[in-house]
Amino acid sequence: MTAPTTDAESGLRGRLQARLHGRSELGVAALLAVIAIVIAVDTANIRHTAINAGVMGPQVVPTIIAIGLGLCAIALAISVLRGGHAQAEDGEDIDLTQKAHWPTVFGLGGLILVFALTMDFLGFVIGSALLFCGSALLLGSRRFIWALVIGILLAVGTFYGFVLGLGINLPAGLLTGIL
Repeated sequence: MTAPTTDAESGLRGRLQARLHGRSELGVAALLAVIAIVIAVDTANIRHTAINAGVMGPQVVPTIIAIGLGLCAIALAISVLRGGHAQAEDGEDIDLTQKAHWPTVFGLGGLILVFALTMDFLGFVIGSALLFCGSALLLGSRRFIWALVIGILLAVGTFYGFVLGLGINLPAGLLTGIL
């Protein structure tokens, strides 16, 4: 049983609800702000060592991300408080009355699990190409060869982007000595 509310309590609650009506985007702004704060705090706790001491150091990119998220949170909050609202898209083709197609969901989850478990043996390139191809087929693609070719190109490009561009070694697996 709930306690009866007074006129003052219901009046205050009513004014608050009226003020916040249609401003649910403030929740998104608050979430962005919390994520920015968490990233900033975690970034401050990164230790500099001889291993990770580079030209920029390990704190630069997370700091940029935290600042960017914080600015987005502030801009979104200001926009919402000034009356700006996101508009629903007219072309949305999702039928919310239909249930999820669980075989596809579990299939994608299974592909990700197999990818994670076989990355050391197969390597990043083979595993990623198979993950992309399998995902495309599960999501309705009927062009197996085309999906496989795109998967291979994306995987090789990503592999060399990490290895040559960032200096991060990814497992080559079966292609050790070839890549």
